[in-house]
Amino acid sequence: MLGIEPKFSVVMCVNRANPWLNQAIDSVLEQDDGDFEFLISANACSDDLWEEIEEKVRSDHRVRLFRSSIGQLAFNLNLLADHARGEYLVRMDADDVCEPCRVGTLRRALRQHPVDVLGSAVTLIDGEGLVVGRMDFPLTQEDIQLAIRSRTTFCHPAVVLRRQFLLDMRGYLGGFVSEDTDLWLRAMRRGANMQNLPDALLRYRVHENQSIASRFGYAEVASHWLR
Repeated sequence: MLGIEPKFSVVMCVNRANPWLNQAIDSVLEQDDGDFEFLISANACSDDLWEEIEEKVRSDHRVRLFRSSIGQLAFNLNLLADHARGEYLVRMDADDVCEPCRVGTLRRALRQHPVDVLGSAVTLIDGEGLVVGRMDFPLTQEDIQLAIRSRTTFCHPAVVLRRQFLLDMRGYLGGFVSEDTDLWLRAMRRGANMQNLPDALLRYRVHENQSIASRFGYAEVASHWLR
């Protein structure tokens, strides 16, 4: 028997202008399945960027904007989770691109198998939008638990989280570049139901301004494990 129709809140944080922001927003608003709300937090941003975003989304009733003076991603994701109305939070970054079928595919998957954390494979693109690779992740709960000690098991902006699960976990507890790793470790200890889909539902942009693979990031992940 199919489960209850899941309700979605897409959540995205942005704190500086980038050449891909409009494409990222459009890729959400132009989903094949348009039944969702879209929450954007502009954190520690300039007035010019705030006005640009306001003008961009003014005519779409699904969008709700928030502004904070705190630049940390974890804080702003918690802020959006607190204000969201959906049962599930669909993560999105301001430099990535959703595939048009992303929301619909997630809805079908969660309708049949409700889980706490559901990720997907991602297509890697460069600053020009050209495909440069693909990342796949372990699919089942067992494989995720086995792999988490040695590799990345989710692409953070490609996940959907059950909102009540995140609130029960007390949300993101901090971190500057690896707030998601801390959440996955705590979720694993709590016995959360975590899965990945084999479908590549997000185009994940790789560019020089990212903190991925930095020494600081590795040190922060090590501190999560130590704690």
